[in-house]
Amino acid sequence: MDRLSKTSGQSLWMRLALHVLASPVYAVRFAGLAATRYRFLRIATAAGMQCECGAWLSLVGLWKCSCGFTYRGHLLRRCPVCDSVPCVIRCFRCGVTTKLSDAE
Repeated sequence: MDRLSKTSGQSLWMRLALHVLASPVYAVRFAGLAATRYRFLRIATAAGMQCECGAWLSLVGLWKCSCGFTYRGHLLRRCPVCDSVPCVIRCFRCGVTTKLSDAE
């Protein structure tokens, strides 16, 4: 019985030590994920964004999904047919395709 309690105590200390050592890694991963989500939400709530050439790109209007469905509203809305979110927008002035922040 004494051996069993000693083993579980060592296991507890080992798990605690591993948790303390892994905490900075988890904090860095969480910070990266939070920054990505913040950039996406900032674009998702904006009515438009600026291209590299300086042209204003409206994010609200009529959009055609890659599945062929056309919908009205914000660009970063999920398609009701295929449930996808667009990842790029093209500027009509210079033709440059701008990658939007990752949706997921």
